[in-house]
Amino acid sequence: MSNLRTFRGGVHPLHGAHEGKAATSGAAVRDYVADTVTILMGMHLGAPSTPCVQVGDRVKLGQVIGEPVGFLGLPVHASVSGQVTAVGPVQSVTSPSAMAVTIKNDFKDEWVEGLEPLGSVESCPAEKIVPAIKAAGVCGMGGASFPTHVKFAVKEGQYCDTIILNGSECETHLTCDHRLMVEHSGRIVDGLRAAMRALNVKKGVIAIEDNKPDAIEAMRRAAQGREGVEVMPLLTKYPQGGEKQLIQVVTGREVPTKKLPLDVHVIVLNVGTAAAIADAVIDGKPLISRITTVTGHVRTPSNLRVRVGTRVSDLLKTCGGFSIPEAEVGKVVMGGAMTGFPCPVTSVPVAKANNGVVVYSAKEAAELEESPCIRCGRCVDACPIGLNPYKLKYLCEAGDMKGASDENVMDCVVCGSCSYICPARRHLTSAFKAMKDKIAAEAKKGKG
Repeated sequence: MSNLRTFRGGVHPLHGAHEGKAATSGAAVRDYVADTVTILMGMHLGAPSTPCVQVGDRVKLGQVIGEPVGFLGLPVHASVSGQVTAVGPVQSVTSPSAMAVTIKNDFKDEWVEGLEPLGSVESCPAEKIVPAIKAAGVCGMGGASFPTHVKFAVKEGQYCDTIILNGSECETHLTCDHRLMVEHSGRIVDGLRAAMRALNVKKGVIAIEDNKPDAIEAMRRAAQGREGVEVMPLLTKYPQGGEKQLIQVVTGREVPTKKLPLDVHVIVLNVGTAAAIADAVIDGKPLISRITTVTGHVRTPSNLRVRVGTRVSDLLKTCGGFSIPEAEVGKVVMGGAMTGFPCPVTSVPVAKANNGVVVYSAKEAAELEESPCIRCGRCVDACPIGLNPYKLKYLCEAGDMKGASDENVMDCVVCGSCSYICPARRHLTSAFKAMKDKIAAEAKKGKG
């Protein structure tokens, strides 16, 4: 039996098929630059940015094209140099009318003037690190796209003693973080050290599932001699990468209901976010590109470093297109099998947190019909939060917001473990997400 750390509950999706990662886990990252990008103004949690360019403007790489709005606001930057061809609403993965700026690439990659590199993360002024992260538009690159500088806003009476880098990449099919750790381990450690120095934190832990031994070895080499940094292998299990699960596994602390990681003195960052922090601090460069896994039924499954705003259709094209007849394609999903969002059209653009594009066949994508609950309790065993999914499902179906709230539906991390393990194929997770959205909307209405 393994002595590696893990959390209660969880599941092993595609365990017999290497979690769906075999096609790209050994695929080195290659660059792809499209001739046109459509850059969304709302790529982070919070109010969308406001476009500050017009059709016909020539922009340079890294130039601000969207100005931040509100406390959670972030600037948006041009990911190519060239001419602005459109400013207006486009279809995104989650909205039919998301504001965006479209730029025709001139392939000159001419950087905007005025970038402010701080140099070494070990010697730059610590007080300049968080402002540099904010100016670079850095947000979480593995989950909810929470603005990174806001995570570092430690209030009076709070403190952080541990920063955890999430290198678990527990979602099926995706290997972009895996390849980042193998190929750019030093940059990740630089970003972690910058974050540690910004908050005067003495302990940084890079947590990686044990199905990535080459990444563990690469990160261990990069961490050697770096103050306070350690690498912690974890047992492979989904959803290991959830913030609350990761904190419990790494520190033994449990984040209470309705509380945040900082309430237990921890900040969690994705390894991709750490690399973006290093770019912002060392070179003064904004977040304009990311690694995205393109896999499933494509001719050349790949890990691509792409500019923010690249269309999914362009990613599919550079990977050789579909490997099955188009009539047999069921869904193109942004993300993995457990938490991904189906693309309504393949013209949708890649945002800062879009870590993968997976093509499923019609058979793989077919939604199974629900049958009555058989009271087996597997969903309870699988829930990493310790909820009662079977009971919550009935409350959600009845539209009982108070009952669902009392059963802590808002603590659901929408990981899909309960739906995955349910032998009756109950649509549990989708019901909980709809209820969470409904409760959140009512709360917002009440504040308004």
